[in-house]
Amino acid sequence: MRCAAAGLVAAAALAAPGTAAAHLRTGRVAVDYRATVAPLHGPLAEAVEVRVYRADLALGLTALPGHRVVVLGYLGEPFLRFGPGGVYVNEASTTAAGTGLAPALRPGAVHWVLRSSRAAAIWHDARLRGLPHGVARGSWSVPLLVDGRQARLDGEIFRVDPPAGWPWLAIGALFGAAAILLLALRSQRLYRVGAALLGAVAAVATLVWAGGLAASSTASGGIWYEAGNEALVAFVCLAVVVLGSWNARALAGGVLGVLAIIVGLTNVGVLTHGIVLSALPAQAARTAVVVALAAGTAAVVLGTAVFVDLLRHDEQPIPLDRFSTEA
Repeated sequence: MRCAAAGLVAAAALAAPGTAAAHLRTGRVAVDYRATVAPLHGPLAEAVEVRVYRADLALGLTALPGHRVVVLGYLGEPFLRFGPGGVYVNEASTTAAGTGLAPALRPGAVHWVLRSSRAAAIWHDARLRGLPHGVARGSWSVPLLVDGRQARLDGEIFRVDPPAGWPWLAIGALFGAAAILLLALRSQRLYRVGAALLGAVAAVATLVWAGGLAASSTASGGIWYEAGNEALVAFVCLAVVVLGSWNARALAGGVLGVLAIIVGLTNVGVLTHGIVLSALPAQAARTAVVVALAAGTAAVVLGTAVFVDLLRHDEQPIPLDRFSTEA
């Protein structure tokens, strides 16, 4: 019993994210806005490639070989210059200072400084940032000079509403009812079976969510690191659920529940934002998070009941007649 309890504590410590892992979590899991770029035509299509990053609406621009492109700033001033030599930033541009591409505003005339030897840059442009409250759709535009001729990038931005909450409440109620029913039956055997099975379900949901998030094109190194840690703990505990004694299986199910709750709570934003940054379809990703939370909570409740029962049996006094028999 004491060995099982020690294993439970150790696995729970592995399941909880440490300081380093939390520090690495820099990627978003869900956002509210989606932006598009209007098709490029004519000389503009031959001169540039454009991308809007869905995680943070950053604007990426690459000048194609043989062309010179100048991006104009918020006040119409030269902001970025793309050409054969790479990308230059105008340190006298208020836009460059505002976007952080220049360390500080340098008063005076245009002052170009090399930023990258590659003719490509990514920046957060205020002309492509969110929408006023109550507005669901808008347009954006960034003026350019392409080989000395005026041009502009155009596009649209959309607010995507979060999904209805009732399906997630229904899933939570289903797992909650299962846990309550098993507790009402007052069977330690059913507690053990329920904790193990619900922990396994929570683990599968956690692995599905973590895999979809890590496979997304927007995933950061921090997300990959955490997904690897979560998968490691999940597979170790699943092995115990399959191969261990019923007591060990129940405790492992409880640990899997703890892991699933941690993962679910740190990613619950997918239920309150319209766009999920996962390689999975949005509804599948949200379902995985909800199942992880609901099944994980149920597994923890049943696993705790098993743990308390084991403590009670471990602390029972030894009958006195046992010593006389041994004598």
